[in-house]
Amino acid sequence: MQIVSLILFLLYAIAILILLGGLLSSKWVRENNVYRTENRKVSVIVAFRNERGCLTELIKSLAGQDLQYNHWEAILVDDHSSDGSYELALSLAQGLPFSLYKLPKELKGKKSALLFGLSKAQHDIVAITDADCVLPSSWLREISFEMAHTDFFQGEVRPIVGAKSLISWFEALDYTSLMAVSAASFALHRPVIAASANLAFNRKLIPVDSESIRLDVHSGDDMFLLHAAKKQKIRRMRFLSSTNIAVQTYFDGGWSGFLNRRIRWASKAKSYTDIETIILASIVFAINAWLVMLLVLGALGFFDIMFPLKVWFWKSAIDFIFLFTYLIRTNQLKLLVVFLPLQVVYPFYITLAALTGLIKGITWKGRTSV
Repeated sequence: MQIVSLILFLLYAIAILILLGGLLSSKWVRENNVYRTENRKVSVIVAFRNERGCLTELIKSLAGQDLQYNHWEAILVDDHSSDGSYELALSLAQGLPFSLYKLPKELKGKKSALLFGLSKAQHDIVAITDADCVLPSSWLREISFEMAHTDFFQGEVRPIVGAKSLISWFEALDYTSLMAVSAASFALHRPVIAASANLAFNRKLIPVDSESIRLDVHSGDDMFLLHAAKKQKIRRMRFLSSTNIAVQTYFDGGWSGFLNRRIRWASKAKSYTDIETIILASIVFAINAWLVMLLVLGALGFFDIMFPLKVWFWKSAIDFIFLFTYLIRTNQLKLLVVFLPLQVVYPFYITLAALTGLIKGITWKGRTSV
């Protein structure tokens, strides 16, 4: 037990310390008062399904972009919504440089909607965001500038925290930990996490088709796009944190929605082929699953409970240093209020989500897939 625990802990510690080196660099963060002038024309694609409650804020923030209208277009694709999302989007988009489409009946799913939108795009630079996001007014101007020097771009994503909702604080810190890994890995030129809420790429250099984004897999358009870029040996890849470009996103659905999101994210992992992503995900799963087993066996009296508690303590200490480094540089230190309670439940829900996502199908937006 002790030898296996030591091996797993050392592997985890080494991985986090390597990532910490990326966070300590200055490659991924920029002062917010720097004004950028546009350089490249951009096509924005948003795929949506049953997002009536969010579309108003999204379209309002798109309409408020300070990039000149002749430098960008927005393509909104409705994936067979049944809540009036299409009709709402149609009314809100009047007079704006937006094109609104319904996905053909023979097609379904976010990835199909993205590919359909891509077929309508006029520009080589493509930006993607989600319907439940709110964009800063400088978002497209920043992307236009960055994409003159970058071929694959990942912008910061910040969850919107409900002041009185404990679960929203949990979700915010949990998601922010993924952003920290994304920022660190991009800074090291070994990116392992991408998020479609704030992503841009040069489609002339990165193949985007049913094969590259794995149309046969329910989710993961962002991760498979990242893997496609890495296969093309794209060198100009960047993560950027700045309030000028950070996208805010809503999480809802309470505790079940929290777990279901993690299950959905885990379900696509079995289709990954990128070795760096697989290694890191395997180490994270292994240390957490092992810790759960130790805690359960210790609680049942098979050995002293202090042993797994010591493993948990030292793992939490490493996690704290890593998260603190990211949060202080992005002015989100308030999220550490829930660090300890999240650390208590983290090994359990990560293990449950990973096993569930890898073994059984998931239901998302009213659809079930294996």
